[in-house]
Amino acid sequence: MRFIYKVLVLTGLSTAASAQSQFLYLDQRPPVLINSDTLAFPWTGGFNSIIPVEIDLNGDNLKDIFFFDRVGNRISTFLNNGSNGQGAYRYHPEYISQLPALHDWVRSADFDCDGDLDLFTYSNSAMGIWRNDFTAGSGLQFTLFRDTLYSWYGTFYNPIFVSQVNMPAIVDVDGDSDLDIITFANSSNYLEYHKNYAMDSLGICGDFLFTLEPYCWGYFKLSGLTNIGLLNQNCRSGFSPVVEPEGNKSRHSGSVLTPLDQDCDGDVDLLNGDILGENMLFLLNGGTPDSAVITAQDSAFPVYDISVNMQNLPAAYYLDLDNDGFRDMLVSPFATVGEDFFNLHWYKNTGDNCSNVFDFIKNRFIADETMDVGTAANVAFFDVDKDGLTDIVAGNDQYYNANPNLAFSRLAWFKNTGTVTQPAFSLISDDWLGLSGITQYGLYPSFGDLDGDNDDDLLLGNADGTLIYYQNTAAPGAACNFVFASPQFQGIDIGNNSIPQIIDVNRDGKNDLLVGERTGTLNYFENTGSAASPVYTLVSSAFGGVNVLMSGAIAGYSAPQLFDINGNYELLVGSDQGRIYHYNNIDGNLGGSFTLLDSAFQGIIEPKRVTISKSDIDGDGKYDLLTGCNAGGMRLYTQFTSASLPAQASGFGFTLSPNPADASCNIQVKDSRPGQQFIVDLCDITGKKVIPPVSFTGQMQLNTAALSPGIYLVSIRNEAQVYVKKLIIN
Repeated sequence: MRFIYKVLVLTGLSTAASAQSQFLYLDQRPPVLINSDTLAFPWTGGFNSIIPVEIDLNGDNLKDIFFFDRVGNRISTFLNNGSNGQGAYRYHPEYISQLPALHDWVRSADFDCDGDLDLFTYSNSAMGIWRNDFTAGSGLQFTLFRDTLYSWYGTFYNPIFVSQVNMPAIVDVDGDSDLDIITFANSSNYLEYHKNYAMDSLGICGDFLFTLEPYCWGYFKLSGLTNIGLLNQNCRSGFSPVVEPEGNKSRHSGSVLTPLDQDCDGDVDLLNGDILGENMLFLLNGGTPDSAVITAQDSAFPVYDISVNMQNLPAAYYLDLDNDGFRDMLVSPFATVGEDFFNLHWYKNTGDNCSNVFDFIKNRFIADETMDVGTAANVAFFDVDKDGLTDIVAGNDQYYNANPNLAFSRLAWFKNTGTVTQPAFSLISDDWLGLSGITQYGLYPSFGDLDGDNDDDLLLGNADGTLIYYQNTAAPGAACNFVFASPQFQGIDIGNNSIPQIIDVNRDGKNDLLVGERTGTLNYFENTGSAASPVYTLVSSAFGGVNVLMSGAIAGYSAPQLFDINGNYELLVGSDQGRIYHYNNIDGNLGGSFTLLDSAFQGIIEPKRVTISKSDIDGDGKYDLLTGCNAGGMRLYTQFTSASLPAQASGFGFTLSPNPADASCNIQVKDSRPGQQFIVDLCDITGKKVIPPVSFTGQMQLNTAALSPGIYLVSIRNEAQVYVKKLIIN
């Protein structure tokens, strides 16, 4: 089944007017094949450091799942259709916008006993909770119930300490129906138990009255050298830690605790993934619900099958992944730098929820159904074999390797095997041209004629800031034959992470170079030679005044895409923060500052390091946009006119008041979550924008005093939907 997700809702618009309003939509339709297998959901954008979270997204009483990627705080949502096996899940990005703003880590648990899973997440060295207020009429909604959870430390209340790299166990430890917390103490290697007395004191489970219990949970601590437990430890004295000799202290951060009851004896056992090892540590509780004692451990869990072995802090998650009623184990890296491809290990529970026998099934659960080229996807549309169909070429930073001397960048070639109007893509090679052999990082492909022979050559940006030139020696119109020509093309070196585009910037008939870089600015190199013998001369290292480095950030990664529209140049620039910047006022102003139209073009935000390429790949006369991101995947956005989509009533919606308006109009988005970003555009009846796009968080006042009386179109968009309404100005 093939889908387009994003909905455009029209209210009272004529066909003639709406035909002029154009928007980009996430297009799931083009099939993608790898090794002759058609991927179930190729256009998700890829996965890096994934936390899988159970939740019912659509109210059908099935446990759906969303993937929270710690790289960029990125969310991907999947619906469960109830069938058995991995095929139970299908990508449904329209639910992304219904989840609250989350960062660093998240876990789901039902704290108020209403049957809906709530969300616990990191919040400023503590944790907060979003209450799930799902209703049949309004669907999924969340309310911030607590931004910080406190506990009684004997003489004072203090936030329960967690860190960005420590995820606690949130579980009913003592069987009284309210949720307790087990977490590592601040800068320590023993566990604190924060008992919730809500049921004891209030008789309700839907609140929190935490008290730190005066002993270290389980009477064990972690070794300071590896992920292994040291049992029979007296690691607390009252509410204070036991003072150890300085040489014995072993403090570290970087652990993920996962609770389960391995033997159904009513107490909590634990799985611990840790920055100190590639293993998973199983800790067996031989005590009672009220007095935990770790009596046995397996530091090569599961020792009876394929033991967990994952670089950079493996984290275990205990959830039913195949609808057989038994909770499986999913293991993925918790660190934000590490395994980026074989990163979702599925261990199927072949026993039951009381014996928990985990058998390794595969190392790419769900991820094997999506396009993913490792860390980063540096994308380009290009017809490699000159068959008239636009292919995809994607560079990357690397495929992770524990030996950094073997982790080199490659190019992947996805050949368009469809038709002019219905594209389809097949992976031909994930190391196209054998470029892993040149031992570079961060390869970024750009195509264009660099030697005046009327065919397209290949220019590669890379992490060291230079450019690598491959000449196309094929005859014009023939399938490309790229031959290595120069390792440091014309001595160009912009510092770090060169991101090139080959294009005639000054329209003199010779191709120039635009080169983005890590700092977020653009470099303009003019061809001061000839088309056949180019000489690239730096004209500006701050071209157009473009700078996509956001305040407080350390990298910009400007990825340029200059393009002609109706005889005028416009510029899109991808960025490290995932936003696409849109500029005009370029022609005749190459030495000046361009006009920034939008810092979130079309509402597209890939939360980390977006790259872009434009082309009409389906022959409809309108451009399509391909994005890559740090997670290694891709998304395809197709341009539609508003008249080409059916009107539907779903999603967020918004109100305009007053309407008709005079000097101002209030915009209120319905059911928006706190901090959720929207973009507002205002067009006249012909579809021409009359004000620059404005970003806002659910409500704003639109100044209309300078507008002439008439009918206007107000569009509100986010990452999943676009809504349009008519506004009358008196």
